Amino acid sequence: MRRLELMNRTLLVGVLVVLLAGIAALGACTSAGGSSTSVEVWDSAGVTIVLSHEPKWREGETWSVPAEPRVTIGLLDGPREYEFFDISAAGRQSDGDFVVVDGGAREVRLYDRDGTFVRTLGGAGSGPGEFENPTGVLVTATDSVIVWDDALYRITRFDSAGEFSVIQSVDRGTVAKAIDPPLYPGEAELLQDDQVLVRLVEKSQPRTFPPGVFRPRSGALRVSADLSRIDTLMFFGGIEQVYVDSPWGGQKAGALTVVPPLARRTLTAVAAALSRVCIGDQEGPQAICFGPAASRTVIRWPAGAEPVTEEEVAAWRDTAIALYTKKMSEDVALQLLDQVTVPTLRPPYSWIALDRSGNLWVKQGPASVGPPESVDHLVFDPTGVLLGVVALPPIEVLEIGYDYIVGVYRDELEVEYLHVHEIVK
Repeated sequence: MRRLELMNRTLLVGVLVVLLAGIAALGACTSAGGSSTSVEVWDSAGVTIVLSHEPKWREGETWSVPAEPRVTIGLLDGPREYEFFDISAAGRQSDGDFVVVDGGAREVRLYDRDGTFVRTLGGAGSGPGEFENPTGVLVTATDSVIVWDDALYRITRFDSAGEFSVIQSVDRGTVAKAIDPPLYPGEAELLQDDQVLVRLVEKSQPRTFPPGVFRPRSGALRVSADLSRIDTLMFFGGIEQVYVDSPWGGQKAGALTVVPPLARRTLTAVAAALSRVCIGDQEGPQAICFGPAASRTVIRWPAGAEPVTEEEVAAWRDTAIALYTKKMSEDVALQLLDQVTVPTLRPPYSWIALDRSGNLWVKQGPASVGPPESVDHLVFDPTGVLLGVVALPPIEVLEIGYDYIVGVYRDELEVEYLHVHEIVK
C-alpha cells in the first residue's frame, strides 16, 4: 500500500506540473513538421504536450461518414433476438460478424456481417457464462470475445466460436485496500491482457458543505485481473454537483446534492488492443493520453466558449423533474432545482473515444436537444496532431474501427437499433 500511495502522489504532482507549466513552456516549444507552425510540440516534466492550431488534412484528404447506415439491426416488434433493451457495448470480429452486449437483457448476442442473428453468448444470472450487468466487450486478435460484468466485477471469455471458456473475478476489496479512503473502486472498462481500467468514486460526504459547484474526488487505476499490478494513472474531479438546502424540516441544510445542467464530468476513452487510455475532465480543450509504457501526452486544441441555450436548460429541468418525482412531489423537486445556478457556458466537448488505430475522437459541444442531422468530431492521430473534423450521424458511438463505426440509434419512441456506418477515407 505504501508503494501505491507514493506512486499516487508522484503522478498527481506530475499531472499538476503539466497543467500549470503549459503556458510557461510556450517559449520553449518547437513546431512539428519543419517550417509549419500549425502544430506545436514541447516537453514538460517528461510529458509531451501537443497543441494543434489547425487541421493537418488538406483538400481531398478528409474522412466522411455517410448518414445512411450500411447495416441496421433491431426491430420495434419482432423476434426477441432483434429487440434491444439497453445496448451497452459492441465490437466486430475479423470476418465482419458483430458482437452486441444488451445490458437490459443481460446477454451477449452474435450477428453476422449482414445483421442476421447467429447465436446468444451467455444469459442472465451469476453462474459461469452468465451476467448480472454486462457493460463492456473486447474482441481479441484471434476473435475471442471478452465480456466485462460491472456488477460481478468479472471477466468472462468466450472462444472464437462463441463457446464459454473461462471466468476471472477481480477482487474489488483488494483494490479498495490499495487506495486511500474515501476513494473506492467504481465502474471499470476492459483493457488488453486481462487488465481493467477502474474509475474511483468518493463515497463519504464532507462535514462541511462547500458553496457553489464542486467536483468530488475521483481517479483512474490500471489493474491486472490477478491483482499483480495496480497502477495509478491520475486523479481528477468527478461530475459537477451543488449542495442545496433540504426542503424537509429536521434535516441539516445542504445535505442534498443536485447535478446542474451541462455539468462537467471526466470522460475516459480506451483502445484496449493498444493499451491506450485517454482522459478528459472538460475543464478546457485538452485530454491526457497514456500509453502502455507509462508515456503521457497532453493533446490540446483551440476552442471558443459557447453559451448555454434555453432549450438545453429546459431539457435538464424536464429530465431532473422526471427523476426526482419518483421519490418526491413535483413541488419539492422544483424547490431543489430552483436553488441551482445555471451555467452560462458549455463544456468545450461532450464525449471522447479512441478508435482501433489509436486516433482520438472528440465530440464538439454537449449533446444537442433533439436529434441533430450530424455532429462534428475532431480527430487526432496517435501522436496528438489534429487531423481534421468528421461529421457523424446522430448515434451513440460504441466502437470505431479502421473503416467503420458501430453505434446505437434511438428513434422518436426510444426504440434502440444498432447502426453500422462506413468511414470513407
